[in-house]
Amino acid sequence: MGDTLVSIEHPYISKEVEEDIQKKLLILEKLNCSKRFLSCHKLTRKVIAERSQIQSYRIEHPNEGVPFSVPRNKKKMEIKNGIKDIMNAFTWGKNNFDPNNFRESFVREIAGRITPNAYIEDTASYRESGVRITGSNVTPPYPEKLVRYEIPWFEKSMNELLRRESGTGIEPAIFAHFHVARMHPFVDGNGRTSRTLQDVILDHCNIPLPVIQAAERMFYYKLLDQAIYSWKNRGGRDSDGILSKEERLFYDFMAGKINISLDKILRTCQN
Repeated sequence: MGDTLVSIEHPYISKEVEEDIQKKLLILEKLNCSKRFLSCHKLTRKVIAERSQIQSYRIEHPNEGVPFSVPRNKKKMEIKNGIKDIMNAFTWGKNNFDPNNFRESFVREIAGRITPNAYIEDTASYRESGVRITGSNVTPPYPEKLVRYEIPWFEKSMNELLRRESGTGIEPAIFAHFHVARMHPFVDGNGRTSRTLQDVILDHCNIPLPVIQAAERMFYYKLLDQAIYSWKNRGGRDSDGILSKEERLFYDFMAGKINISLDKILRTCQN
């Protein structure tokens, strides 16, 4: 598996969803000629990004509420800092992302900023022991396999996807989300890291970020777990360009969330 690269001939997202997104991106491109619309577009994208980051924190901390719903106490500060860490990681990622030279260290830098208290420096280190995810049907790769095979394969595959001459950047972004979550390479913050990496790539490609509501967390986890289970049962291959039904559902779910964000921008800025 370490020598396998993803195919660039077969889309990961269903044709219907891809075409719908492309139509809306073309509309945005035309409307952005208007200064008023462009200003509204930038503001709305910023609001969507903030919501995405707040919800990303809440997905993994469903019982902690949001900053404005918690009384002034230590817990409120923990929530605010947790969300701030995601925002800082996203900002750092935006400023340092190089689509022409994707490196695994970039992921570790994002992870280190999402869980800064877990590391002496900003760069996260890979876990050194096996791990089981509560409620999951799949066990993440053991540390030796993770470092020796999975990470190099992921780096190669990301570079292959990012070098495509056509495409919106949506497929490599969701691919990154899926495989970082699947590999579970860090002791903590894997979900937040996978979603933040995805969002950095989307933002670089001028795609509005998807917002997974905290209330959807169990459905999101179920789709992700089923997709990972299916991917593993297929032998852990992407080179044939053929996704299982479960994998397709996850990719289309995330693409659908991007589509909703596009609708939000068009609806807000055209009124």
